[in-house]
Amino acid sequence: MKNLNDFISEEDKKKESVRPVKDSKRGTDDQKYVRLMEKYKRMRRGDKDKANKVLAEAFKLAKDGDVSKQAIMAGAYI
Repeated sequence: MKNLNDFISEEDKKKESVRPVKDSKRGTDDQKYVRLMEKYKRMRRGDKDKANKVLAEAFKLAKDGDVSKQAIMAGAYI
């Protein structure tokens, strides 16, 4: 039969071993790209010139920066 302290320490070890691993498929600029696309979505109904500048910045980031395909797809569906 197990001691109560041993049982608790085993559960703590299980929790420590199950940690999410950083996904290597994500780019470093993903979050910035998605936020720019969200900002564009809000601005496009108001001032179209400023919205187009934000969109151009997001496209430039996608082209030159480290943006994953998943983030580009997410930006398209915003």
